[in-house]
Amino acid sequence: MNKIKYFFYRYKRTILTSLGCFALIAMIAIVAASSGGPINTNLKINDSVETSAPTAITFVMPIENGTITKDYSNKTLKYNTTLKQWEAHKGVDIKGNDDASVRSAYGGEVVSIENNYLTGTIVTIRHNDNLQTVYSSLDENVLVKIGDRVSAGQTIGKVSTSAKNESAEGPHLHFEVLENNIKVDPNLYLESSNK
Repeated sequence: MNKIKYFFYRYKRTILTSLGCFALIAMIAIVAASSGGPINTNLKINDSVETSAPTAITFVMPIENGTITKDYSNKTLKYNTTLKQWEAHKGVDIKGNDDASVRSAYGGEVVSIENNYLTGTIVTIRHNDNLQTVYSSLDENVLVKIGDRVSAGQTIGKVSTSAKNESAEGPHLHFEVLENNIKVDPNLYLESSNK
């Protein structure tokens, strides 16, 4: 008798869990039988909800006929000729003529305008799907204000050398894309014909 007590004491949790599973299976079988038929094993979750692939977002080039002079890099270091150092480059530098207009890459809302010594005048536009675009090294006389709704291709300012950390590059736009507040490669969104 001591062996039986020891066995039950030692495996009590396993035995009770097994009994609970058997009871649950029995209850499901009773409910299925009382509903007038066998259990349907081919159930589809959200069968009535239509789903489709998300629409791909494509940006217009922020500088019309602009050229990317320094590409995005996350792990490969790029040389910064102004600071004379190697660093990650979490955006793309786009060059046009010296007074090139900068356009919103996609429709959205202007959520911030800042002036920063290192990165110059910065406009940030929030788009849908937790997506933001950041336009740095702009001339301080931007053409938008916080809260403005802008459309793709709308002029928001002009290039300049306001970004002191890239001033040796001459007038250009430093363009960044953030997904859920994480910087990603803008080339994922830019029109392929403009890359």
